[in-house]
Amino acid sequence: DVVSDDLFPAFKRYVMMHNRLINETEPCEQGAASVLERQTAYDTYSAERDPATGLFAAMFGKEWADEYVFDFLFSLSEKKEGGLP
Repeated sequence: DVVSDDLFPAFKRYVMMHNRLINETEPCEQGAASVLERQTAYDTYSAERDPATGLFAAMFGKEWADEYVFDFLFSLSEKKEGGLP
């Protein structure tokens, strides 16, 4: 079938290439601070705008939703006082 004949072999090749690239690439500490800063900005932006947060709050309560969004989904996000609206 298509999964075992085409998709799985392609996935295995992808993973092998990904691992090879990781192993052959030299770390570059020079831009690490900038990457972390941009990832934090992305997580904060996403946490504040994720459309699922309202659903989480309605189903599980605001406190649970805030913790899930800020501490798990977007763990680098900077939570504003009071959490999400």
